[in-house]
Amino acid sequence: MTLFPSLSLHRLLLIGSALFLANMAHANEQSTNAIEARIAPVGKVCIKRQSCQQDAVATPVANVAPAKEYTGRAGEKIYNTYCIACHSTGAAGAPRVGNIKEWQPHIAKGMDTLLKDAIKGVGAMPPRGICSNCTDEELKHTIQYMIDKSQ
Repeated sequence: MTLFPSLSLHRLLLIGSALFLANMAHANEQSTNAIEARIAPVGKVCIKRQSCQQDAVATPVANVAPAKEYTGRAGEKIYNTYCIACHSTGAAGAPRVGNIKEWQPHIAKGMDTLLKDAIKGVGAMPPRGICSNCTDEELKHTIQYMIDKSQ
């Protein structure tokens, strides 16, 4: 009994090689801009009866919700590093980016299901699609990138 009876040894070796090469390509890809964006101040405090910048609005600090801007890696970069081996060729049944017919059933499931499947792994795709250091937010942006390219 084999683990993946529908996959030939050649395909398994191809998938394994692609996964290995994608992991090796990761190395240290944090750019200075990404680091600066993560440590940048999130806002300013404006005190009543003191002059503030004209475009700033005086708001008590306790009522200010932190801005939630995406500061992760670009979905395109993650796709090109980790996902392209299977999602450009359709290896192991992966929907090919750009193929509307293959993506429609997946898109119909909704983003929450697609993200859950990407995090846990589905079919021959391992958890996080071999991007073990991708955050959930990065995976979501990568999925969105592939969907946008497939509609």
